[in-house]
Amino acid sequence: MIEMLSVCNDSHPDQHRPSPGIAWAMVLLVCCGMASDLPASSASTSMLAAQRESSGALDPPQWTIVTSDAGIAFSHEFGGGVGDFVSESGGSGGAWLDYDVDGRLDVLLVNGLPTWGDYSKGNGHTFMRSHGDRFSKAPESAGLRDLVWGSGATVGDVDNDGFPDVFITALGSDHLYRNNGDGTFSAWSAGIEGSDWSTSATFTDWDGDGFLDLYVAKYLEFDEDEIPVPGDGACFYGTVEVFCGPEGLVGTSDKFYRNNGDGTFLPWMESEIDPDATYGFALIDMDCDGDVRPEIYVANDSNINLLYRRTRNGGIEDWALFGGAGYSGDGREQAGMGATSADYDGDGLFDVFVTNFQNDHNTLYDNRGDCNFEDVTARRGLATSSFPYMGWSAHFFDVDGDADQDLFVANGHIHPQFEQAGIEPYAQRNLLYLNQLRETGTADFSEVSELSGKGMLAIASSRGALRGDYDNDGDHDLLVTNINDKAELLRNNGPIRFPVLRLVLIGRSSNRSAYGAQIRVESGGISQLLELRVSDGYVGSNDPRTLVYLPGGTADFIEIHWPGGSVTQLEQEEPGWLLVDEIQGVIARRSP
Repeated sequence: MIEMLSVCNDSHPDQHRPSPGIAWAMVLLVCCGMASDLPASSASTSMLAAQRESSGALDPPQWTIVTSDAGIAFSHEFGGGVGDFVSESGGSGGAWLDYDVDGRLDVLLVNGLPTWGDYSKGNGHTFMRSHGDRFSKAPESAGLRDLVWGSGATVGDVDNDGFPDVFITALGSDHLYRNNGDGTFSAWSAGIEGSDWSTSATFTDWDGDGFLDLYVAKYLEFDEDEIPVPGDGACFYGTVEVFCGPEGLVGTSDKFYRNNGDGTFLPWMESEIDPDATYGFALIDMDCDGDVRPEIYVANDSNINLLYRRTRNGGIEDWALFGGAGYSGDGREQAGMGATSADYDGDGLFDVFVTNFQNDHNTLYDNRGDCNFEDVTARRGLATSSFPYMGWSAHFFDVDGDADQDLFVANGHIHPQFEQAGIEPYAQRNLLYLNQLRETGTADFSEVSELSGKGMLAIASSRGALRGDYDNDGDHDLLVTNINDKAELLRNNGPIRFPVLRLVLIGRSSNRSAYGAQIRVESGGISQLLELRVSDGYVGSNDPRTLVYLPGGTADFIEIHWPGGSVTQLEQEEPGWLLVDEIQGVIARRSP
């Protein structure tokens, strides 16, 4: 079985152009038991259920689709699904944010246009206010509706006034919106607008000055007049004629901007950032060397991934090749589309997971210390199950509340022509993996979508996934964006194994959002390490509050390392909510 895994995962290269023949690809899929239109093996699902029952584990949480019940009305527009250009493939994301600071998550869903290049029509972005477990559309005066070919969003308090601001990326002009604190946003000319193709972005305090800087991933130079379309006979995937790109098209270099502290930004370290102009898709700001300062990891499409670290003299360098997180374990460029990070194996180091193209495996990079990584995808049970799917957004989070990090992956094809030719579906199901660390002592993953309710069996061509506890019931829910389709809100109905503690952090000498803070919690003899960031996934921004589950029933010890360098220690905290100020300590508590 191990040899079969090696054959299926390591000998089949990922290539956008040219691809292996469809017949050969299907032979591999059948040999590996992974035809893309088939569900997971019922035998393996039954075996997993029996194993969980014998170990005393709870059934996997049940997920339901509650989009309509929650009042979310959003239909994504991205060219109508024709698929003539690469610009119509990436879809859009969005953001969870508490814009009015009332303790409830509001939501922004980024939109494109019905027809590429026609800016006279379209519904624009949708911004919705929370009323508990239901949402209603905010008035247009809120200021976030715009007609652009939108990609995604990231959220952070860039001026440290206590209200989260929003940056929206696009193919065209990006926009920063300042939160006025009165229920409205204003477009803010801050020197970061750009005019090219931006995908994911993240706010992060790179220099530790207490102000959030901005990293923006860029994709490629796009000129519809210069790119062939299907029918020209220029580009094929297997035997099917499809749009051209990204390979063969000119990439665009990522941008890094330094926050001046006055609401404006300046380009930063331009000659060092992405000099090869790779095809950037997703990124995460995470600490991989244990100094409580963020590194920046970029998942690139059909190029080596990037990993930026600080040099000893205060500069910046790309460490991905040297650190083993640029290529797959067998030295291949993959097609990175989504990324997430967590300490999945409980060793106190943040690891990285990257989603990739169909007919290849997603990749789990295990952090061995000092930003040195090893590809352990097959070893951890994550290789073969991902082979027939095209992965996009991904999230490590504790799905079942058992104090370890599970994994969700959103999937969807990019070529509608394959379905039109009767070869394989455009819509795909998503994947949910449970971490077996608490059940077996080993951080292996089991794919449990078939055991997890109708929400995990939904079929769509998904792109983004936003993680957040929208109903404040103490578990993580998901809002999944689907290209040229409605978004779906997936509610986690449990069961949840342990009681939960929600931590909300307020930075003072650190950035007000406290991005980059690390939280270590000890409970019942188990230590968990979490990091506050919102960038995981793809073109989205997630819940900025931290949920940690308590095996011992209480938090015996909590240690918060703030990005500004201070440390807060707490003891014997009960489940519920904690509002923690960097200077004052706990300023509010609330029972569950």
